[in-house]
Amino acid sequence: MTILNTMPIWLAELAAKSGSSEVVVGLLASVVLLTAAIGCVIGAVAGHVLPRVAGAVACIGIATAAMEQTIATAILFVGAAIVGSSLGMVLAVPLSRSSGVASVLRMISNGMAIGCAASFVLLAGVHATGISLLFPLALLAAIQAILLLLYLPAPGKRYVGHYNWKQDLSLLPFFICMGAYWAFLEVFSIEQELGSLSVWLAASLWLSALGSFLAGIILDRLRLHAQIVGLLLATFAGGLTYLSSSELLMGATILVNAFGLFLFFPLYLDRTDAPASGMARYLLGFAMGGGMGSLAIAMGGYPALASAIVISGLIALPALMRVRPKSDIPGF
Repeated sequence: MTILNTMPIWLAELAAKSGSSEVVVGLLASVVLLTAAIGCVIGAVAGHVLPRVAGAVACIGIATAAMEQTIATAILFVGAAIVGSSLGMVLAVPLSRSSGVASVLRMISNGMAIGCAASFVLLAGVHATGISLLFPLALLAAIQAILLLLYLPAPGKRYVGHYNWKQDLSLLPFFICMGAYWAFLEVFSIEQELGSLSVWLAASLWLSALGSFLAGIILDRLRLHAQIVGLLLATFAGGLTYLSSSELLMGATILVNAFGLFLFFPLYLDRTDAPASGMARYLLGFAMGGGMGSLAIAMGGYPALASAIVISGLIALPALMRVRPKSDIPGF
C-alpha cells in the first residue's frame, strides 16, 4: 500500500533517470496499475510459491532501479509491468487469505490506515533528508518479501453468494473518475496558479488513514450508511476541487475527498465477491482514469472533469442504496 500511495513520486524519479516526459510518467502509472490489477486476480488463486516469488521480484526490481543512474525507456516500461504485477500478487495475499470472514473489514481498514500513515512518514523523511525515495521503498519491499516467506497464511474461507454485478458495473465509472481526479490535481493547481499542493497532499494521507480506521470500527448496521456517505463526500468534494478558485478551497476539498474515498473503499471491499477481485477492479478503474480525464478536459475543460466526477458518483448511488446489510445475508 505504501508503494502504491507514493507512486507519483517514485515514477517521477524513474522518469528523470530515463529523461522521459510527463506523458511517459502517465503511461507508466497506467502500466503499473493495470498490471497490479492483473496481479491481484492471479494472486487471489495462487498457492504459496508465486506470491513469495512476486515479493522477491518486487524487491529486486525496486532495488535495481534505485541503484541505476540511467534507465532506458523501454526497460522502464518492462520493469514497471513486472513490478506492478508483482505488487498486485503481494497485495492479494492479505485480501484473499484472511483468517475468517468476520475479520476481513478490520484487517483491510487497519492495513490501509497503516499504509497511509507510513506513506506520510516516508515522504516526510525523504523530504527532510533529500535521499531517493526508491531506497526506503526497496527496504520496505525486502521486509515484505521476508514476511511472505515466514508468515504467508493458508487460503481462508470466503463466501461469494452476495456478489453483485450491477453494483460493481455502476461503481466502475466512479473508480475511473477517482483515478482521473488524483491524476490532474498538480496540473490543475499549476494552470490556475493556486500554489503548491504538497502540504495538502501530505495531510490527505492522514485523512485517508482516519477514514480507513473509522470504516473498521463502524457498527455493522451503520456500514451501508457510512459507505454511501463516503461515496458522496468523495464525489462532491472531487467535483468541487476542479471548480476551486483558491488554494484553501482546493486543499480543503482534497482532504474531504481523501477521507470519503478511504471511508468508502474498505467497506466496498468487505462486501464484494472477494476483496482481491474488488481491489483489481479498483486498480483497473484508476488505471483508466488518466485517459478518461484527458478526454473530459479536452472536450470541456476542468468543469467537464468536475461534472464527470459528480455524475459517476450519482450513477453508483442507486446500486449502493439497494444493497442489504451484511448481517441480513445468509452465511454472515
